[in-house]
Amino acid sequence: MKHRRLVCFLAAFALAVCSCAPAFALQASTLSIGSRGEDVRKMQQALIDLGYLKGKADGIFGRQTFQAVCNFQTASKLTADGLAGKKTLAALYSASSGSSGSSSQQQGSSSGSSGSSSQSQGSSSGSSSSSGSLFGGNYATLRLNDRNDRVKVMQQALIRLNYLSGKADGIFGNQTLNAVLSFQQKNSLTADGLAGKKTLAALEAAIQGGSGSSSSSGSQSSGSSSSSSSSSPSSSLTTTAPDGSKVRLLHWYNDVKPTLRGGQHLLVYDPSTGISWTLRIHSCGRHCDAEPLTAQDTANMVKAFGGQNTWNQKGVFVKLPSGIWTVGSTHDMPHESGTISDNNFNGHLCVHFLRDMAEAKEKDPNYGVANQETIRALWKSMTGEVISN
Repeated sequence: MKHRRLVCFLAAFALAVCSCAPAFALQASTLSIGSRGEDVRKMQQALIDLGYLKGKADGIFGRQTFQAVCNFQTASKLTADGLAGKKTLAALYSASSGSSGSSSQQQGSSSGSSGSSSQSQGSSSGSSSSSGSLFGGNYATLRLNDRNDRVKVMQQALIRLNYLSGKADGIFGNQTLNAVLSFQQKNSLTADGLAGKKTLAALEAAIQGGSGSSSSSGSQSSGSSSSSSSSSPSSSLTTTAPDGSKVRLLHWYNDVKPTLRGGQHLLVYDPSTGISWTLRIHSCGRHCDAEPLTAQDTANMVKAFGGQNTWNQKGVFVKLPSGIWTVGSTHDMPHESGTISDNNFNGHLCVHFLRDMAEAKEKDPNYGVANQETIRALWKSMTGEVISN
């Protein structure tokens, strides 16, 4: 009797183990934080090739890998839970199939041989430019603060076309952003600083066609370095650019307006030209009325707007009296009254900051909304984040 009970118990236990096996197999097929091995390394490499992850694929699923997976899932309209299951991995490998599969392999080489990450992929690679496949068919969007070989390829193209100078370092910094914006403006593309498919394809076409049109950005250095600083904001056409990672998204009514008062100064930096100027606050309503502090500031500002006074707004970085940088939108058309007599600017201008879009549509349905759209475009170019309200 005891023997029979023992046999029945073992049979039941074996059945339970077998019934659980599919569940264990399913869990094993999903990569998550703490996972290690070749499958993780392969996934990391695909994320690196697509620009979602920086550094080297080490086969360890840590926090950075988790965030990269979440970002890819969001971009691919998948559940952003950081779990790399069947759907996520299938979408990931499908998206990365147009790339080389390795951050060190050449993405545009017609010879098919892999090369080191230091090998030139841009202007010195005749095979890639002549075939028009500078990016190896991988047009995943590049944006501010990205670091990878595809950024380096883009920088090399921008250098060859005279939009950027210096060395391609693979770091999408402020000066690279300026160069991308200038290229987009000159080629009638949406000037949002996001190097997506249309921008990257236009770069390929320009390289293939031997178009080396010069740009005012050609004097800027590449990568993450900023332009040379000046002891006075209004003594030079350029000043130190803000660190993109430290620029904050501040709301006009909640965060900015309560801290401002007439007579304070704002430092404005235009990322599309690398030019900055100082404004003195005139008054605050639904936006900030201000005026150039000196004649030199007026000259700098007008130069940034192409040498003319215009209502066409620009997305800019604004340093508040508190020292905090935020995003804004402005123009350089003098109107109504001003308080400074020797700044060569007959009137004042408007500086707009983030407001709720519904409120802007109600109270400023035309120009106010246009400025809000400009602010949102600049923020998206920096972070990839879409401001929904």
